[in-house]
Amino acid sequence: MSQYITLEKAKVTKKHYENFPVATLLFPKKHRDAATLLYSFARDADDIADEGKLTKKQRQKLLREIEINIDAIKLKKEIQTPFFKDLEKVISEFSLDINLFERLISAFKQDVEKKSYKNFNDLIDYCNNAACPAGEMILRLFGEHNKTNISYSNYLCQALALIGMSQDIYEDLLKGRLYIPITEMKKFRLKKSDIKSKSFNPSWKIFKVSWLKRIELLLNKGRPLNENVSGRLKLQINILISGADLLIKRLKKDDCDWFMNPPKISKLDWSILLFKTVIYKK
Repeated sequence: MSQYITLEKAKVTKKHYENFPVATLLFPKKHRDAATLLYSFARDADDIADEGKLTKKQRQKLLREIEINIDAIKLKKEIQTPFFKDLEKVISEFSLDINLFERLISAFKQDVEKKSYKNFNDLIDYCNNAACPAGEMILRLFGEHNKTNISYSNYLCQALALIGMSQDIYEDLLKGRLYIPITEMKKFRLKKSDIKSKSFNPSWKIFKVSWLKRIELLLNKGRPLNENVSGRLKLQINILISGADLLIKRLKKDDCDWFMNPPKISKLDWSILLFKTVIYKK
């Protein structure tokens, strides 16, 4: 029997939303259970900021409730909510830095308030809070969170976040948000109306070449993480990078229309990547 009250619910959340494989069977059970709860925390809070028809005030209120629970854990106050009791156990058992949760919350709050980004550095600053803490959490679960590994992990998380944004440009605009920086829109003469009408025209095709080069640069800067860790975490990082490589390859294709049919990775794709990873390591 699991020590976590809300683990089964968290597993449902993970199964429904997962894009890149987190908390997979590659992890030992205690690490997998902890990672599943961490993922559920991030996913649920992100949904509050992004999904449904909640008003801005409703989103802010719900995120504030999450923030209050994280503050309670930080101050060692009594926790009433079952999920946050479980989260407190994970934080305590694996000595997780509470600041990582605070950074994620700040990113979710930013999603409610901020709908566009001035330039690429502005967007990366957002990724540093919206994505990088998750990578560091996983490193901490395995005791691999030295300064060098965190730096590599940050690059990987930035790349993965940008890949996700590339896949969701149309869907994000429906929510009133555009992650492609204003400077990029001007430089490549891109228009919101193109996205609304799903017109992936020559300007967007030229842009995607430059955009993907930036993502590949970040991904390449993070690749050494795979050589710095060992065991099951190494396999997980390997398959994560392989998945990113596959998505970039598909995003690059001349006939890939990011608005009409952005590429995804199927369960079969992941199974093949897992097989290749395990066989290669043997």
